[in-house]
Amino acid sequence: MEYVRKKLSELKSYENNPRINDEAVDDVAESIRQCSYIAPIIIDEDGVILAGHTRYKALKKLGYHECEVVIASDLTEAQKKKYRLYDNKTAEFASWDQRKLSTELCDVDFQGYDFGQPETALPDEESGDSGPKVMTCPCCGEVFEV
Repeated sequence: MEYVRKKLSELKSYENNPRINDEAVDDVAESIRQCSYIAPIIIDEDGVILAGHTRYKALKKLGYHECEVVIASDLTEAQKKKYRLYDNKTAEFASWDQRKLSTELCDVDFQGYDFGQPETALPDEESGDSGPKVMTCPCCGEVFEV
């Protein structure tokens, strides 16, 4: 495998890419805007994207003209097809440890971007309901009655 810098115009989207990613482009662009471009796009020896279609679209949206790529030139056509699918599908099998995620989110400033941090539930003073109130800790996400 080889790491190189390529013009975005030299990269080609895989024409049969089954991943629908247009709605994720703005989110990936925001990540790149706030944290810079880090993960290279993986292409084959012909410049066809194996992994990174959404990053490619986000970089174009942000006005980039070049990016780092990894050229995977030693894969068979069957391995390329498998890799494209594995790269996208395996992320769906992972889940979040909500306590750890809440700890990580607690003091991170996403500069106005909504990362889905849990809202703090405040008691409703006007409802007159004297029953237990549900609160959510803004740091750890723990839900408890008070």
